This record gives sequence, C-alpha cells and structure tokens, in this order.
Amino acid sequence: MSTQRSVLRGIAILAIVVGLAAPASVPVRAQGRDDSPRAYPALLEMARERPYEKIRVIVQRRTLQHLPDQALERLGGRLGKRLPLVGGVALELPARAVEALARHPGVRWISLDAPLASATAPAGLETVRDEFPSASYAGNAGSQAWADDWSETGESTSASSGLIQVVSSSNCFGGSGRCLRLDPYTPLGKAVSRRADLGGAVAATLSLYRNNQLNANSGSAEEVRLEISSDGGQTWATLRAYSSTQFLGAGAESFDITAYVSADTRLRFVISGQQSGARYFYVDNIQIAYAVPSPYTAIVGADEVRNDLGLDGAGVTVAVVDSGIAAHPDLQAPGSGSRIVASAFFGNFAEADDGHGHGTHVAGIIAGNGGASGGRYQGIAPGVNLINVKVLNAEGQSYTSDLVAALQWVYDHRTTYNIRVVNISLNSSVPESYHTSPINAAVEILWLNGVVVVVSAGNNGQGSGPVTLYPPANDPFAITVGATEDRGTADLFDDRMASFSAYGVTEDGFAKPDLVAPGRNIVSLLAGADATVYAAHPAHRVNAAHFRMSGTSMSAPMVTGIVALLLQSEPGLTPDQVKYRLLATANAGWPGYETAEAGAGYPDAYSAMLNLTTESANVGLIPSQLLWTGDDPVAWDSVNWNSVNWNSVNWNSVNWNSVNWNSVNWNSSLWDD
Repeated sequence: MSTQRSVLRGIAILAIVVGLAAPASVPVRAQGRDDSPRAYPALLEMARERPYEKIRVIVQRRTLQHLPDQALERLGGRLGKRLPLVGGVALELPARAVEALARHPGVRWISLDAPLASATAPAGLETVRDEFPSASYAGNAGSQAWADDWSETGESTSASSGLIQVVSSSNCFGGSGRCLRLDPYTPLGKAVSRRADLGGAVAATLSLYRNNQLNANSGSAEEVRLEISSDGGQTWATLRAYSSTQFLGAGAESFDITAYVSADTRLRFVISGQQSGARYFYVDNIQIAYAVPSPYTAIVGADEVRNDLGLDGAGVTVAVVDSGIAAHPDLQAPGSGSRIVASAFFGNFAEADDGHGHGTHVAGIIAGNGGASGGRYQGIAPGVNLINVKVLNAEGQSYTSDLVAALQWVYDHRTTYNIRVVNISLNSSVPESYHTSPINAAVEILWLNGVVVVVSAGNNGQGSGPVTLYPPANDPFAITVGATEDRGTADLFDDRMASFSAYGVTEDGFAKPDLVAPGRNIVSLLAGADATVYAAHPAHRVNAAHFRMSGTSMSAPMVTGIVALLLQSEPGLTPDQVKYRLLATANAGWPGYETAEAGAGYPDAYSAMLNLTTESANVGLIPSQLLWTGDDPVAWDSVNWNSVNWNSVNWNSVNWNSVNWNSVNWNSSLWDD
C-alpha cells in the first residue's frame, strides 16, 4: 500500500496523522482548456478505492456563478465554512463525488481539509547517572556530571572493600556487571551518599534499580533507608525503607524529588537496621533526571532590548492562532485590564477559552510580564496586545478549514486592532506544495497585506537527516522557526539542535527553517488546573501559574515576540524587511550550528534593533497559485502526477515565466461576492 494511500485513509476517518506522505508537486500553468481533475492526486486515488467514505475537502471555486452552492449540494455535499480569503468553501461529501467535482469547470482546485495538530514535543531532561561500570565511586553516565563522588560515612572510603562497596554480582541489573552493595552486618548509621547540583531545576525524578535480598536466610531485622537532603546533608527525608519484609526482590523504582532540588541536593543509602547473617541490598542505575528552564529571553537578546533600549512591544498587536488564551495575571496591563483585546473562535466549540493549555503557554512566551513569578518567567515582549484566535480543541486538534477561517478573521480585523504579527504554532498532517495548500495561500495573503507570519517548523524531526515540512512551515514567505536545546544555560557553547526539530528542503525547493530558538523545557503560563495538559502531564507542572513544555511550538513565539519589538521600534517596516533584518543579524557563531538544520541561526534581537537596513527578503518569490486570478483557470494537470518521483521532484521543469503577475490578487478574496 502506498504511503499516500495510508495517510489519506487516516484522514478519511478524521484521524490525526503525522507520518510521511507523498508531497504534491508544483502545479504548472498551461495553455488551453483543461478538463482533467483538479485535486490533490492522492485524494483522487483514495476516492476511487473507498468511494463511499465521507471525506472533508476544501473547494476553491472560480466564482460562485461558475459553481453555486446548489451544485455542490447536488453532489451529496454538506457545506461548511466559507473561506473567501482563498476563494473556497469547506465541504463534506462522499468520496465517489470528488472526481466529478474536480472536473467541473468552476473548480480551480480541491484540497484535503486536513487535520492539524500543535507542535509540542517530549521534554528534554538533563541527567546525572551512575551505572557502576567499575569498582569506583566516580561513575558518570548521565548528560551532566555529579557534583562529587560517592562518599562513605562510618566505613572505609574504598569502593572495593568493606561492608559498603561496588561489587560484581548476578544481583545487579541484567544479572551481571557491577552495582552498589550494602551489608547491614554492621553498626547502624553507616551510609554512602552523593551530591548533585540541581540548582535552578523546576522538576526532578530519582530512578534506580534495586534488588533487596535482606530476607535471605530468614532475615528479619535488616533495613536500608533511601534518604534525600536539599540542604547539603543537614537534614534528611526518607524516600523509602527497604527491609526484610518490605520492597523485596528486584525492581525499578522512581521518586519525584522536585521538592528537594537545590545546588546541594544529596542522596544517600543508610543502614538503619542491623542483622546477624549474610544478607545484602543491591542498587544499580541510579539516576536523577531534571529540568532546568530555558533562559530563552537572554539567549535571543530580548533582555538587552528591554533593559538597554526600553522596548517591550507596546502598541503592537499579535494574533495567536492556537487553542485559546486563558485569563492570566501575566497578561494584564498595569492598571488597565487585560492585554487580550479581542477573541474569536473557529471550530466545534462555543467559546474562546483555552481548554488545552497550548495557546496560553504560547501567549506567555510572547507577552507574559513575569508578575506571577517575580520576573523569573517573563516573555519576549511583555507590552504587546494579544488577539486570541482559537482553532484547536481541548485535545489540541483542528482542521485546515478552521485555520483558514481564523486567518480570514485576522485579515478582516488587522486594521481595527493593528495586528502586525501572527503566530501559528500548528502544522498540517498532510504534506503539500505551497501552491496547492489553502493554509499557505491564506498565510501569504496576510503577509502581502503587511502582517508578519511566524510559524513552527514541526516536531517530526528524526535527528538523523532532513524530513518533510508540513504547511504552513513549507511556505517560502513566512518565517519558519526550528528548535534548539540550550541545556538551561545562557551560554551558547553547549547549545545543540533539538532532535525533534524538522528541517529540510520543501517540495518546492526552499530550505527551512529560517531561524531557530530554544525549544526544550520552556516554562510559561498555565491555562489552569482544568486544562488538558495539566491533567495529562503532572510532571510538567511548575507551580499554580506556570507549566513546562517543549517543541517548535515554543520556539516560534520567541521570534514572534522579537518581531513585535522590532515593529515597536520601526513600525514602518514591511514583513519582507522584518524577515531580512532578522536573518541578516542572526547569530550563527555557536558550536552546534549547522546551516541545513538551523537556517540563519538564532535571532539576535539586540542586533536587529541596531541594524538599520531596509532591504527585503523574499525578492522574486512567486505567490501561491491558489492566489492567481484571471479569466482562464490554472491548468493543474500539466504535471504527470503518476510519474512524479515524490522523493525528488525536478523543479527545473517548472516554467516560472508563465506567471502573469498582473493576475495575482495582492489583497484578500479572489472575487467580490
């Protein structure tokens, strides 16, 4: 079964898919009449194989006169959202009707109304770990080093002798190798401890493998306690007591030790019950995994901009198209109420509040003022106004038609609210050329009308090479943002690309992302205890007001905030000038930088404010063919879709000179209805 087919079958039953699929090629304008079906090729394939399946599509019409609503309904279609921004309408209809509709002379193109999903990723944690590879107390197998070696109390200081030592035993993890052994045949109070620097961490988990053999040979009084201290060993708390009757045998265990994180966290095993025989307690693979929040405002230069230049984004409005934005103290203006100046929603829900938590987190990265954290978790541009445009449901899902309708609303209200920037931390589940994707067309209309669009690159990266870029990350006009791991430090020497961050060359030949920003362990605003993410990920709760998330979803709003700062400083800049400025001043001077993965590199907000160039990016780019107008429809079938090598399209065959630039509609709708 082809990858196209399997992806589309998932879409047909309205499933969210994030697999690879055959990308659509660039449609080429041809001369003369075109009666071939004008639709996403894999959609036609699926329609032929499963003719009775109900599917969701977006139909772009030449005009209402050419294809009235009644004609769509006669095909068994159920009309959905009208999408004048791209001259289309959302439609649900039987798959068997797609090909006939795609041949109708009033149809320009039929796209899938594909599912969307937010671009969040698993959190990346730092670790200290000891697997006891040798008879030593200095083992370090984690991403970070322990603060010191294991240290014995009341015993010999050797790891290879005494009642507490590193031994080779079948009782260690995996039935072989070495591990730490404690023998309670000794006076009480003897212990072995180790220190970890967890300063600044907002979450920490201790995990280990234990093999409790204290009940061997009828043991009854033996006990070893696992204890932890946050004050360098002045006071200790017991995490677990292992005895001859409790927690016997082998097993893996974990403990939330967030309450004990400090720069001097200590872990120890202490003999608390004495025996008279030969019975042992073994422990192996001792690890502390912890999360240190990203100091992202320092990394991208926003702190300098606020402190030295006094810019905070005031007077600029940012539209956040996401899961909604909850009311939060950090989104208040001093003495003047909420900075969320308007709300709208598009989808199967009745209000714009954030039931998921993703949108509020994104909004906080852009605009949080840090009030609820004493300034610790401040956003990039804490003075901006926000527009709450909700498209994702409580599960973080939506459809292409919802996003296009939302962008239509932004377009219609851009002047009323001075919307200068839009953040889209969402990605489609189906790859397409930017020439056939309604999302790309809507993004470009906003861009060409003075609104900067910043989008997430997506989290389908494999860490081993380029991957597919899903709309809108594939759009050559928009600013696409990938993610890095900063490991909780403001220094760039240890920064690296996040393995999940998507990068590559789009099916239209454009390298993405354009920029990168921190995307691991980003602490921002919590929508509330009823938000989906709060219940689903309790380990990511920082406090009652903040939550920790990762993904290119978190990276994009950092760039969005920088754009707001730049437009506060120079409100006359066009989107193309903003993009050029950010790329020209980006920081590529860090060891983990690779052009293919990171584009121009980290945005440098401070350098962008000081650089006064007004040159433009995107010079010579051709807008989406869904925006073309004129009397003759575009001939989409001039490419032989069945012969296309989906993995390596030869774009040199595209005749770009055939574009009639005077036919491009630089405004919004393709017609006046």
